[in-house]
Amino acid sequence: MLVAPGTLLAGATLLLEEEERHHLRVRRAGLAEPVRVLDGVGHIAEGRLVEGRNGFDVRVGTVREVPEPPAFVLVVGAGDKERFGWLAEKAAELGVTDLVPLKTDRTRSVAAGIREGHVLALQRRARQAIKQSRAAWAPRVHPPEGPRDAAARGAGTRRWLADGRAEPPPAVPPEDALTVVVGPEGGLIAAERQIFLAADFTPVRLAPDLLRFETAALAAAAVVASQRPRRTHD
Repeated sequence: MLVAPGTLLAGATLLLEEEERHHLRVRRAGLAEPVRVLDGVGHIAEGRLVEGRNGFDVRVGTVREVPEPPAFVLVVGAGDKERFGWLAEKAAELGVTDLVPLKTDRTRSVAAGIREGHVLALQRRARQAIKQSRAAWAPRVHPPEGPRDAAARGAGTRRWLADGRAEPPPAVPPEDALTVVVGPEGGLIAAERQIFLAADFTPVRLAPDLLRFETAALAAAAVVASQRPRRTHD
């Protein structure tokens, strides 16, 4: 069960959102049934369902705090919002800490591209995805940024720029922070690419062939996730 950040306190009785109550009705949950409760910002608890005014609420038991993982910032061309929404879910499953839509020359003409008004819906999709993966932390989804603002992210840490002509990415020490930039459909224009190169982003090749923006971002996330230490939340 998902609850709002900052509300997961031992002994508290929490009102569940309608989306969570609907999920319980669909799976025919029963009174006093044990449930796992997450807030998406590092807290996990075991709870039990109790009777509420409009259905089940949850009574919180012992709360555990999971340390925040090393930063893994994924900056991705702000393409089609449905495909980007799918990416937000997968990013949550693979341990991305921050997802940043990138405004570029080639995304301006995408009618269904990501806009600032889509951020809350993307954040909800990312939070919902952690229920299945049991991750303690959901990615933070940021408003769209231009290349110069995005290039300022991760200064002093490892920084990759997806490039189909480059060499494969190097190994990443498990506790190192990392920022990865993936361009839009058609790639970054030369001036945008130069902004990231001037900011010391290292070109890396994520696959043998060209990838769609969401596939390239997912490939980067999978490479990094495979090198992170295994986290057990049971």
